[in-house]
Amino acid sequence: MKFLCLPGGYSNSKALQTQLGPFCDALRSSNQDVNFLFTQGTSPVNPPPEFQGFFGPPPNYTFTVVDFPELVKFNMRDFPRCDTPEETIKYAVKKAGNPTFSAVRAAMSRLIDMLDDNPDIEGVIGYSEGAEVAATLILEEERRRKEFGRISRIKCAVFICGWPAKDPVTGRPVLSDDFDTEPITIPTCHVVGAADPFIHGSMALYNTCDPDTADLFDHGGGHVIPRNKQTLLDLSEVIHDMIVSVAS
Repeated sequence: MKFLCLPGGYSNSKALQTQLGPFCDALRSSNQDVNFLFTQGTSPVNPPPEFQGFFGPPPNYTFTVVDFPELVKFNMRDFPRCDTPEETIKYAVKKAGNPTFSAVRAAMSRLIDMLDDNPDIEGVIGYSEGAEVAATLILEEERRRKEFGRISRIKCAVFICGWPAKDPVTGRPVLSDDFDTEPITIPTCHVVGAADPFIHGSMALYNTCDPDTADLFDHGGGHVIPRNKQTLLDLSEVIHDMIVSVAS
């Protein structure tokens, strides 16, 4: 299986290859027939001064630039923690001024084209913003299946320290309490960190996935890709089982 790999915001494909290197090696050790295609956003961005150096060397990109960024007055250091993940996301969005992301449509079109150009891609791995974009891509595939009869390509997903998907048409956050059933039904693995200050983002994404096919893996750290050898071996076994489950 080949995975499309999407980096976090303010990062790039080269940085993600370095970050995911030990994870990819561990996954290959349990499944030799696995490959990875790395991509990145196309919109150049400059990291906030307080995060200089955190995202790796430039150039830095994002997948979906916010509309009217000058109107967004929100510091991620002030990210809230409400009673539920959904309440947290809604409160954060409100505090940020209910920003919109019309660029999500162009981002989805580009990624769909990548899937069409690489027919061996059947899975997606996303870290942070990349997980949000990966989840949005799954919803976009489902939208195109329903509206145009396009056959969905993504069979499984790995979300690392993720955020909830955006609606691929409106760009608004997709939250579980907006649906009667979970909108993401393919097998998923959610890699979260108990010490992640943004863990409610990960859990809001988890709550939009079918609980019967969604695995939750806590690496115990912060908003990072795990690198501990034993942790990665344990994680690779979970993902190996997920790959096997969709192989038929």
